[in-house]
Amino acid sequence: MTGATDTRVLTRGEAEDFLYHEAELLDGLQLDRWLELFTDDAVYWVPARYDEADPQRHVSLIYDDRGRIAERVWRLTVGPAHAQIPPSATRRLVTNVRVGPPVEDAVVVRSNFAIFEVRKGTQRAFAGEYEHQLVPHGDGWRIRRRTARLVNCEAPIFNLTFLV
Repeated sequence: MTGATDTRVLTRGEAEDFLYHEAELLDGLQLDRWLELFTDDAVYWVPARYDEADPQRHVSLIYDDRGRIAERVWRLTVGPAHAQIPPSATRRLVTNVRVGPPVEDAVVVRSNFAIFEVRKGTQRAFAGEYEHQLVPHGDGWRIRRRTARLVNCEAPIFNLTFLV
């Protein structure tokens, strides 16, 4: 259940569909549509270490509120994102989707991911665990918090300007 009056339950199949759709938007560079998946109070966090639990107390690779997410999308779609000229080609694989019990008005969904990036003839791979905090919105769900824990976050990362 997702609140006092909203009794919807997020099934694993629905969570998978949501995460696959998000990956498709990111890989297709449909970043304006991806941005629409977020709530107004959303947070997007990529910790600098896999085991960090508090972005207020630790260094982050990315720690963006909704406004900063929108700025990032603007730079990648309209503005000067020189580190993404030419843009990265990416492909995301999302697996092992697990839906946790509801917490207040949200549902926590964990999944594993692999991202393959090719840019200027160089291939890179990133892997880790996503944690999405989803809240009901209309007929669907929106992202209130998105955390991407990279297992290779302590290795040299020369350019992380595409969206993890």
